[in-house]
Amino acid sequence: GGGGGGGGMAVESFDLYTKPPKLSTSSNYRCIKGIASRTGPLNEQVSLLAGISLEEANELIEMGAVWARMDRVDETDVMMQYAEMGGGTSATAMEFADMPRGWGSADSEYEGQYELDEGNLDEYVDRMEFQRYRRIMKPSVVERGTDIKLYPEPRRFPSCYELTKKRLLYEDTTFIVVDKPPMLPSQPDSSNYHECCPGCVNQLMGPFTTISGEHVDRPHLCHRVDSCVGGCMVLSKDRNGQKVFHELQRDRKLRKVYLAVTTEPVPLGRHIQWMWSKQSARFSTGNPPCVMLSNETPESRRKARESWTRCVLEVVKCERIEIPKANGYDPGDKPHYQSTVRLVTGRKHQVRAQLAGMGCPIIRDTLYEPMSGITLDMINSDEAEFAVDSAIQKCRVPTVPIGLQAHAVLFSGIRCKASTPWWGNKVIPSEEDEQDDAVSPELAA
Repeated sequence: GGGGGGGGMAVESFDLYTKPPKLSTSSNYRCIKGIASRTGPLNEQVSLLAGISLEEANELIEMGAVWARMDRVDETDVMMQYAEMGGGTSATAMEFADMPRGWGSADSEYEGQYELDEGNLDEYVDRMEFQRYRRIMKPSVVERGTDIKLYPEPRRFPSCYELTKKRLLYEDTTFIVVDKPPMLPSQPDSSNYHECCPGCVNQLMGPFTTISGEHVDRPHLCHRVDSCVGGCMVLSKDRNGQKVFHELQRDRKLRKVYLAVTTEPVPLGRHIQWMWSKQSARFSTGNPPCVMLSNETPESRRKARESWTRCVLEVVKCERIEIPKANGYDPGDKPHYQSTVRLVTGRKHQVRAQLAGMGCPIIRDTLYEPMSGITLDMINSDEAEFAVDSAIQKCRVPTVPIGLQAHAVLFSGIRCKASTPWWGNKVIPSEEDEQDDAVSPELAA
């Protein structure tokens, strides 16, 4: 079965961006799956499955909370497509099928993350199963027997409405750089297509036009910043700009600087660790997607290429700071340190995972705080393995902004810096600074 165009009750237009969110976060985030009982309007089937009115069904469709499974493929088709993957590029495209064309193309920041080989055919089949669903956001007719899934209580992201024009850091004929507020996802949630960085930038900061004067329907993402992290985010007005940005990443002509807050001082200098590219079932199934690192260099280049991704960052400054009891955070009596981190490579959760592996987890990062000081090279006994598994069970995806900010980005002569982070910027002078201040004017001269 499949979704057809036309027919059905028209979706009444409503301005999502001027309506206050009904829910700041969904306390009952659930997915309903069902089968169309007859050929007819999609909103009628949504109404029946969710037990809601047609008007509420229309709002779910317009918000992007309704998906329908498209043409089915049999096992032979799946195997043939798998054999034609050619290094993972197509898999990446499918992973981001809901994003504008060009998102997910190979680049240095995410290289190897979605590569497939003979060892993860099951993973590919599962991905195909999911990707056969497509988000339906307009009046449609669905055939009898079509699989439908929907989210009756869509996740809402109030931080979307903080993206006023004062957060526009830079704009030219190709790129847009914004100061993304924390708790706003970079890409659309499964239940909400609009309240994400590209959608909110377009609606609340636009309209935008390309170098040729064409209207920009929706800016393209050039990279991702975790939802719980605020700061500099680069978008492109067209696919060519997206391609240029990816080339800059690949050629290491892009500079990203982060500010990270911890309760332990972070050692200065360059830090190299290895990310386990293939999370085993034990680390992925039923557990939050925390990234595992190792301090040990892989035994061979082949093993490094197959299973490991090199992670490099440089800590250029670490200062004591004072954080007020505000924004829902109580610093207590613990000392706090703000580190300036320059990314040399850009991997998934890299700053969060590496600092946690060094025993300096970022404050409020409930996904990595339980992993403080834990790395894969420590697993050398059953007891150690049990300790790691126990720590992973405590990991939870953050529900509040964490102590990390994408502070600055530099590329192609463009320099942008985010505003003061939620924890403030009150640095406590070190003894060396105080001694320097005490130097007499004659000596200073």
